[in-house]
Amino acid sequence: MRLDRNVNPDGRGKYGLVNLREEDDGKVIHGEPGTKEEFFVIKLKDKHSKAALLAYADSVEFYDKEFADAARAGRDNPWCKDPD
Repeated sequence: MRLDRNVNPDGRGKYGLVNLREEDDGKVIHGEPGTKEEFFVIKLKDKHSKAALLAYADSVEFYDKEFADAARAGRDNPWCKDPD
């Protein structure tokens, strides 16, 4: 397993994010490494996603209880599989 990034000829990774906030409606963010837009994608069907989300939830629980719910992640996801 490896982090799938920077595999395209243009240096962009496998995924992009679409910003749907009013001021940036539809803007695609590619998250090139070393930029303020860099991101990490975790699909809920990844069998390791629950552990990652629970660690994140533990870190932010004091600020936002919504992130403490990882009920559809990892082995609890009907499409659970090894990461790509």
